[in-house]
Amino acid sequence: MNKAKSVIAVGATLLGCVTFGGVAGAAPNPSSDRQAPLPAATCSGYGSVIVTADKLRIRSGKGTNYSTLKTVSKNDKLSCYPVESGGKYTACGATNATGWIPVDFRDDISWDGYVASACVKDA
Repeated sequence: MNKAKSVIAVGATLLGCVTFGGVAGAAPNPSSDRQAPLPAATCSGYGSVIVTADKLRIRSGKGTNYSTLKTVSKNDKLSCYPVESGGKYTACGATNATGWIPVDFRDDISWDGYVASACVKDA
């Protein structure tokens, strides 16, 4: 193969790697630092979510650095507002997730808190 054809072949191979994210059939890199899949729950509009974790902390803010207001259990139903972005967390199978669901766990709105969206599902 002459030099010009070799350059074209290498260029096409590199373009394929860039366009399709790697060599065809190659396994993804499990150690990469990637965002979690879409949140398990989105709570579009005002609705409800069901807790999927055995125990889940309702926090005073959108992050694990906020205080725990209450702990709820699997299958508990919470009134919610749409998912919001906040501090990163690793929980319920998610890595570097940032989705937080605002919830009402009492009838008094002054008791609003946040739960990790990866640990609940839409009701």
